[in-house]
Amino acid sequence: MRILRQMMHGLSILAIAVSSQSALAANDWQINSAGSGANGATAISALDVNGVGFVQLQPDVNVPYLFSFIEHGAYRALSIDGSTQFGANEITVSYSVSGSGNFDDKSALRMSAGRIDLFSDPNLDFGTGATNYGADNGTRFASFEIVDGYLANEQGLFIVNARGIAGSFAEGYLFNAAGTDLATLSNVQLELALFNQPSIPDGPIISGIVCGMAQACPNGSFSLSPLAYTVQDKGSVAISAVPEPESSAMLLAGLGLVATLTRRRRSPHRSEHI
Repeated sequence: MRILRQMMHGLSILAIAVSSQSALAANDWQINSAGSGANGATAISALDVNGVGFVQLQPDVNVPYLFSFIEHGAYRALSIDGSTQFGANEITVSYSVSGSGNFDDKSALRMSAGRIDLFSDPNLDFGTGATNYGADNGTRFASFEIVDGYLANEQGLFIVNARGIAGSFAEGYLFNAAGTDLATLSNVQLELALFNQPSIPDGPIISGIVCGMAQACPNGSFSLSPLAYTVQDKGSVAISAVPEPESSAMLLAGLGLVATLTRRRRSPHRSEHI
């Protein structure tokens, strides 16, 4: 079970971000927790989050060293101090993710599907006995589908990529650096830098995450095991609207034309004398 224990220290979908290595984090974006528009939005490069998750592993019946997994969890956005909530309303996150791995090779872990939902909640009840840990009882303003996730280095850093679900963005919450509402843009992407640590769950975690979101208490009870355990996480998320391939191609073509014209202007005129 030694490899299994190691897997427990690197399987959470949203977790401790060890650095701002996100490719999207370099692009500032804006967020308004109350959804009242760009004038009340805060410009950031990445949004800190913390919360909890519940991981379930299922060994492959035919190949014992392979497994599949699913994880459910909930998070709350934090201010730059890493402890107080971000904005007047709580920004909360609920997620589920699935994938596969190899008990003998931690680097083989892959996240292949799942969903991330963002909520604005004036109730300020995250982490309480509220249904589903208080993570999804606010106004949902954005949803993302997970594209992939992979181990980025030997220290356990994970990179997870997700794309916005068309039609799921409510206006007034998310904006690019120029103040354009992401609800009006296409190809919105989310990127996460991840790490985690196992934890001992308290009552709200068991009732809200394990029994609530994960529906893992068929008999009304839950027992920790190497194949079913909770995690305590912190992390950061970056969101950006990436140009469509066609738009990028047109932009590059335009830049190429400008460069060509510039070179032509700088070229000395040929003498008409023979």
